[in-house]
Amino acid sequence: MYVARSAQQVLSIAAAAALLAGCSNGATPQLAPGANSADGATGILHNGRVVSTSILDPKVALRKSDISKSHPLHGKIDARTKTFWISDAGDDAVQIFTFPSGTYLGSAPQPPEGFSEPQGMCSDKNGNVFVANTVNSTIDEYAANGTFAKAPSDPGEYPAGCAVDPSSGTLAVSNLISTSDNAGGISLYKNASGSPQQLIDPNMFEVVSIAYYGKTGKLYYSGSSNNSFHAIIDSYINGKFKVFIGNTTSIAHGNVAWASATKSLLIGGQDTSYLQVRANRKVIGKTKLSCKSGYCDVVQLTVQGKYIVAPDAESLDAAVYPYPAGGAPLVTVTGFGQPIGSAVSSVEN
Repeated sequence: MYVARSAQQVLSIAAAAALLAGCSNGATPQLAPGANSADGATGILHNGRVVSTSILDPKVALRKSDISKSHPLHGKIDARTKTFWISDAGDDAVQIFTFPSGTYLGSAPQPPEGFSEPQGMCSDKNGNVFVANTVNSTIDEYAANGTFAKAPSDPGEYPAGCAVDPSSGTLAVSNLISTSDNAGGISLYKNASGSPQQLIDPNMFEVVSIAYYGKTGKLYYSGSSNNSFHAIIDSYINGKFKVFIGNTTSIAHGNVAWASATKSLLIGGQDTSYLQVRANRKVIGKTKLSCKSGYCDVVQLTVQGKYIVAPDAESLDAAVYPYPAGGAPLVTVTGFGQPIGSAVSSVEN
């Protein structure tokens, strides 16, 4: 059973103030080998480094929970109800809760191809939710009421995350790696449907988290360098790739999310320390989340208004935090096998 509860414990996380310095201490961030995954995805050796279809931190093994993964929705969700969705790669499921209160509503119905290691998610202005169904190489779309809509294919790629341009409706998908063991890239779907335009950033090997910068059409995404495997954040603007933050070990395979409340990107590693960064690289503030365990692994967070939704793959829970204040969670939901991605469904009036 999924349980919402309050949490008061505050855990100090190292500050990410040096994020934009572009410095490196020589460490090489790594992904968890696919052999740990419940789906048995194979680990891939590239330039002496093991990569896989999972975007988990290597300290966290993919695992299943001890509860049933199927909790059918009790009918359709009222389209006026704001919800947040959490993908569970351990249980191959996507769970839905009221936003921001955390009342459990049930599981999203399985797509025709089934879920296999679902990871990053996103939503559009109509409340539709998109799920990166990684091992199946599809992007599953759901209406705001929880019903399945369609599953565009991401041919030859392992999708890890997504973002929707609120102006054009273009769906951008970050691809961790290709199914042929080569570099991942970005897939762009016009009107979030049909066959994608697939792009390869020459600076990157793995592409993980992705976000549009408000309504500007500018795309920002995180991943690992094609040369050093240090984490970098790049941009794709007016058809051109450009390094935004280069060769740093302080963000791991970190989050990049749009925060409308501060009109900035929220950038940081999976250890819950984040910087609010404008397109001119100016840092305008910091947000620090606390988690209940000694090690946090927030893989893909979502910022919606004055709240952050953050799944923690180490604590096996997901929490709603105040934004930009951060600190202790307002609500925590538990019962996951391996929570990875998040999205908020809210219909814009």
